[in-house]
Amino acid sequence: MKSKEKVKGDFILIVVLVVIGLGTLVYNQVIAPRRGQGTMVAIEIEGQVVQRFDLSQNMAPRRFETEHGFNVVEINEGQVRVSEADCPDLLCVNTGWRRHVGQVIVCLPHYFVVRVVGEQTNPEDLDGFTY
Repeated sequence: MKSKEKVKGDFILIVVLVVIGLGTLVYNQVIAPRRGQGTMVAIEIEGQVVQRFDLSQNMAPRRFETEHGFNVVEINEGQVRVSEADCPDLLCVNTGWRRHVGQVIVCLPHYFVVRVVGEQTNPEDLDGFTY
């Protein structure tokens, strides 16, 4: 009797996980690309914008030094990434390429932020956190 309950519970768990996976896939492939394509990249160090770059122009890797360490930013084919850093967790490097308005790459140990900016196509898409 208990084995049937376990099978039923396992089936429900598998269905829930599949629904979550499909929801994530739909969001990443359908909803997220509706965001506007970024036009500029703003580099922020300790909350201050230090440089802006055009996202449409390729840029060789450029090193940004802070008093906490360094980050290397690269722009290629309309997208940006942090290709190198000397922070301990390397989350900024593992974030990968970003190209849509509102996407960011953050390196907390260095107080370093790469922000994709551009024209917001629909201001109603903003929520309380991004507004």
